[in-house]
Amino acid sequence: MNCNDIKEKVADLFDKTIDMQTQAQLDEHMANCHECKAYYDELRETFNMLQPQETANTSKAKATHRLWRYATAAAIFLLGFVIGWNHLFSTPAAAEDARLSFLQQGIRSVQNVGSFQMEVYARTTPQDNFAYFDPAMPFVKTDIQLLRQNDSLFYRVEKANGRTVVSDGCEQFMWIPNALYLKGSREANFLERFANLMFPERLLTMQKSAIALSKENKVTQTETDTTVVLTVEGTEKYNDLQQLFETGKMDACRVLVENTFTKNDGLLRFVKLWVIKDGKKTLLLHIDNIRYNVMLCKADITRLPAAEWTDVAQQQPTSGNRLEQLQNETAQQAAERILNAIIAGDESQAAEALIYHKSVFPQLVKKLKGCKVSAFEARKDASYAGVYVLYTLTTPEGKQEKRHIALRNDNEQNVWILDGGL
Repeated sequence: MNCNDIKEKVADLFDKTIDMQTQAQLDEHMANCHECKAYYDELRETFNMLQPQETANTSKAKATHRLWRYATAAAIFLLGFVIGWNHLFSTPAAAEDARLSFLQQGIRSVQNVGSFQMEVYARTTPQDNFAYFDPAMPFVKTDIQLLRQNDSLFYRVEKANGRTVVSDGCEQFMWIPNALYLKGSREANFLERFANLMFPERLLTMQKSAIALSKENKVTQTETDTTVVLTVEGTEKYNDLQQLFETGKMDACRVLVENTFTKNDGLLRFVKLWVIKDGKKTLLLHIDNIRYNVMLCKADITRLPAAEWTDVAQQQPTSGNRLEQLQNETAQQAAERILNAIIAGDESQAAEALIYHKSVFPQLVKKLKGCKVSAFEARKDASYAGVYVLYTLTTPEGKQEKRHIALRNDNEQNVWILDGGL
């Protein structure tokens, strides 16, 4: 099997009825191909997250860096058009139809493309994580450039006046100007599932699987002289953290995804995503004019600011009584310790938890100076590997605010790490 074969068949690895020969061929190829193995790992994480969860997720997924507030169903879209995947392991595959054939043509069309350039407009903020969306926010432009050269992959994902992620083929770098400068390996998950937007074949492969394996989707196809528009509608969880804290669960909402292809070459050109909640339809994200095989300069894509970079792989080692104490903490206890350490300006009391925030610790201290924290309450949802902790912040002036932070302990030492919220 070659890489194109793998990208067509890799979703079969999640089918319980896959034949042993195909399984062996896929495994053999991925053992020697980093790109295909990374592609499979991305899909596997998506499938695992969307399966019904009987117990809390305790997998050893790499820690990521989220600044969560009220994420919406777009998070599900960014897993790769996975509407209806909650039925993935219980619904028999539908017969191949024209829609799936067209998607397969689209997958083949983009597999050998050497470069992409596109603009993504999403309701978010410039500095927040790429996986964060809020329908109440204005649109923020994100420029994406991706270049494949031989066996190397280079890309630049840049929010206007905000967060940027760059890969130079060996390492990844993420920064917010004058605030945060992180670096990691090729496996560092700085983009989270937003990375799927850089690979049209991922979007199309996962969409094809969603349509074929779930009867819950409503799929329509329309054509003009030059385009084919494929629209997918389904129901997904509305990831509203406020509702999670108040009721312990999240409601569902309708999601509508419109994909426009050029008919002559089968290439995906435009994407629009709406969420429909309480009868209100909101355009949350749109991708405009995906351009293929454009002339891109590697030096421009990989340019970096002069900065002192924090390596996210270098988690501060902890041992003895300190390690035992941290491992026995609840999420609420860890949140209280971390926040009080920031308020006191004592980084040593929360050093293990602040690995992604070392460079901004002085700003956090200044932000919380003179404040008090109380009334801690944790909430867990299967869609997130960590725990959200709600707390009350009292300012020096006596004003009280309800806030939250996100913590996770799925790291080698099983200690709580601050994942976002501040």
